[in-house]
Amino acid sequence: MSQGASSLAGPTQPGASPPRGGSAAPPKEHWTEQAASFIGFFIYLLILKTFFVPLFIIPTGSMAETLRGAHSIHRCPNCGVEYAVNEPLLRGPREGDPPSIICPNCRWREFIGPLHELVARGLEPNERLAAPLRPAAGDRIFVHGWDYGPPLVPGLTPGPQRWDVVVFKVPNDGQTNYIKRLVGLPGESIELIDGDVFVDGTITPKTADAQRSLWFPVYNHDYPPRGPARREPYHPRWLPLSEDSAWRDLDQRVIRFDGPDRRQDQIQFVTEPGPTRTAGRITDFYGYNTIVNLVRGHLVSDARVSAEVAFEAGDGFIELMITKYTDLFRARLHASGRLELIHEPVEEAGGLAQVWDETTVDASQPLRVALGCADYRVMVDVNGRTVLASTPWQFTITAKAARQRAAQPQSASVRIAGERVRATLRHVLIERDVYYSVDPDVRERPAVAGTGRPLRVPDGHYFCLGDNSPNSLDGRYWYEETVGPHLAAAFRAGRYVPGTVPADQMLGRAFFVYWPGFLELLPRLPNCLPDLGRARWIR
Repeated sequence: MSQGASSLAGPTQPGASPPRGGSAAPPKEHWTEQAASFIGFFIYLLILKTFFVPLFIIPTGSMAETLRGAHSIHRCPNCGVEYAVNEPLLRGPREGDPPSIICPNCRWREFIGPLHELVARGLEPNERLAAPLRPAAGDRIFVHGWDYGPPLVPGLTPGPQRWDVVVFKVPNDGQTNYIKRLVGLPGESIELIDGDVFVDGTITPKTADAQRSLWFPVYNHDYPPRGPARREPYHPRWLPLSEDSAWRDLDQRVIRFDGPDRRQDQIQFVTEPGPTRTAGRITDFYGYNTIVNLVRGHLVSDARVSAEVAFEAGDGFIELMITKYTDLFRARLHASGRLELIHEPVEEAGGLAQVWDETTVDASQPLRVALGCADYRVMVDVNGRTVLASTPWQFTITAKAARQRAAQPQSASVRIAGERVRATLRHVLIERDVYYSVDPDVRERPAVAGTGRPLRVPDGHYFCLGDNSPNSLDGRYWYEETVGPHLAAAFRAGRYVPGTVPADQMLGRAFFVYWPGFLELLPRLPNCLPDLGRARWIR
């Protein structure tokens, strides 16, 4: 604000000499004009305060990977992928195993600490992190509050919307700024079941923008691992399901299907080391979290697989396949350009395949095709645009049925098939949806809005969650004893419900990362250039 104020003051300085050359000094402003200037400046400040909250620095990793707090960037020596780790978690002593970081792509673990201490704990010298991690500050963001505050024109501003990333005063003290994703609106009943959000007993899909932000990578085949993980039976890769498979180069970044005269031939994503046909496990693992007890996580049934497909010969198809419990979905791309979304029950359930939706695309050029299932909605994207999708009449679930499934969770499984074509697949990627966990807190108290315990959000209040669900202190864990003094009277009078945020504590919507940290140019030199390639809109 000091720069803005000085620029508004103009070039004339108090006490300056009058201009030479005999010209008269300009007349002084009348007091009414000076008052008008001050009033204008006050209005300018008021508008800034109304439209914008001061610039905000993300302090923690509760919104990772959408937004990063203080962190470090590390390149995995086993697969080569770069990933962020929550730098504050690496400080200070810990009980049990020494601190470690784990690659989210291949689960390669590297321990941190003096070599002699690690060896004394039975670790091999090569299990130690080779170089110290370099801390980086959290993302710096713009936040605007014009659509959350009193509207300048009634009815013009929409107010807080579900799936907004919002800044608010935490109910614990009314002073500290928190940033989370808005999930529950006034008057709604919110229940978290099997990682999904149910509103008034109905599954609630995310907006397209929010969903794009909430796909988290599981395995990127641009970075195939050299070998299985250490200290964990994990080795992500693609394996053929037949002995004489026409799939080639499965250990390379570019996968080839050489079967212009072959019937359907499939490969499957696996995570077990050694020969196996067991489908790979997909969990809510975050490489950002370095706490050991957050490694295994929950099985996730919402997943997406994508690849850049290029046909070279044949009149058949390439097919992406994912399962969700008893349902199998296929995105079948024909060499002719016909694209189909196909549903069928898994083999154990029985039933016939049905084409739920279809369209035509130009398959003469490479196409980026993605098949995803999230919030009981199936989508097929081509080059980043959704072209096919299921309807609520084709695919949905009740809260009661979802609770039954949550009692016996299953991982999504992923396959790719080819038939009567020669084709290449590049940039093969598996992702999973955010999974809102409802584990008890450290005192074994149930989570607010957990499965079977829906939360009724009072009028004038909101319910917010972090994108990094296993490591987020949010509405699930704001209990009665954490109510701040500024809300104590309202709580005693029954006007405040723990777990929610009052509307007058909402500061605004985060909308842009203007400074996402620094580029690391040389390992031993200070970072000085901003990583502008990661500047982005917040969805």
